[in-house]
Amino acid sequence: MQKCALYFGSFNPLHYGHLAIAEYVMRHCDIDRFVMVLSPHNPFKKVEDLEEPGKRYESLQREIAKFNERFATGHVGAGKCNKLEISDIEFHLSEPLYTINTLHELQKQEPDTEFLLVVGSDSFNSLPRWHRGEEILKEFRVIVYPRKGSDVRAMAEKYNAIYLENAPLNNISSTEIRNGHADNGL
Repeated sequence: MQKCALYFGSFNPLHYGHLAIAEYVMRHCDIDRFVMVLSPHNPFKKVEDLEEPGKRYESLQREIAKFNERFATGHVGAGKCNKLEISDIEFHLSEPLYTINTLHELQKQEPDTEFLLVVGSDSFNSLPRWHRGEEILKEFRVIVYPRKGSDVRAMAEKYNAIYLENAPLNNISSTEIRNGHADNGL
């Protein structure tokens, strides 16, 4: 069975923190594919704060192509996952867009694939409170990337999650970049 890591986000904008997480998971986890799932809008964010979804998708495509080129030429022996992908599946699903619905749709489309959800430890900590979050934790394996100030080791053990304990911490946010308080590093 193929293993596919899924990293959901609005990527508004995509920044080096997102790509660092993707690269770390691609290099250190037993996966065949890494897919960034672009969300047209996040229910926790104001629509007016988001760039138009089609523009974000085009920007994401360009940056992923650059990443793949750099990754292929500079990281020999990175593991069996050697290419970052993008999905616009949520552009084609009925609203409201809940992670569990997207995961189930992907399972329907690719029944021979095991999907793993990649989240930061801050999001993992709140995952039980997401729409049908307990169901996500029971049905899908989660890869947890550490974030400063959020230690979820006990919770990761409880839910059989993969906690990337040795991953470097990065605490850049898209909001900081949009507000001019940080550089996206791309």
